[in-house]
Amino acid sequence: MKKTLCIICLGLAGLAATASAATVELMPDIASITGQGYNSAGRLAGNGITAADVKNWLGPAGRADGWYTTTGNGDMKWGQASVNTENQSITLPNMNGTAGVCAGLKMTIENIQAYEGLTFSFSLTPPGTGPTFTYSLWYETADGEFVNLCKESRGNNGSVWNVSYNLTDEQMSALKTNGTGKVYAVLGSSGGTNGNNATITDISLEGTLAVPEPATASLGLLGLAALMLRRRRA
Repeated sequence: MKKTLCIICLGLAGLAATASAATVELMPDIASITGQGYNSAGRLAGNGITAADVKNWLGPAGRADGWYTTTGNGDMKWGQASVNTENQSITLPNMNGTAGVCAGLKMTIENIQAYEGLTFSFSLTPPGTGPTFTYSLWYETADGEFVNLCKESRGNNGSVWNVSYNLTDEQMSALKTNGTGKVYAVLGSSGGTNGNNATITDISLEGTLAVPEPATASLGLLGLAALMLRRRRA
């Protein structure tokens, strides 16, 4: 009996030590990138990107989950992103006369209800001078609408751009209530000169798993201990 009580006490201590929720990497490995043209007058690569832009470029029902890049499209002369599958990085080239270049991700989060938080992050190493960079994150609703979760632009000051965005509680609630689990990320570059390439690494979308309240689990263990003590006295 003493041994059993000791195990229960250790279990309670373990609950206190593991109260923090676990995180899971949700973003798939970068296996390839597919060219997909879109004429948006440069909006995709800048802070003027709209929900309609993302929906029309990445959102069609027949478009499979995965990474996409803008391509040459008429007079816009879009640049084309490339990937390095070995080190899981993306290169955004810059060329004279281009409206910009984008890499975009379409992915589905299975069992979105299991998560209480999401964190989107990446590191972008720019060339010395020139381009402006933008990122945005979106989700799709059951009605087919696209909702922006975050969006930010930065001019090139030569330093690495480290981004880590945690969805707010309100955003997570809306995502779980109205979303389909489909999430979209767009990373863009505009301006610059030939050969001024930016490299994006450590791209991640982590989900924080919802865990039972420690107090709830503790009550269960304490109830078990009380029951065992009662049986022993009987």
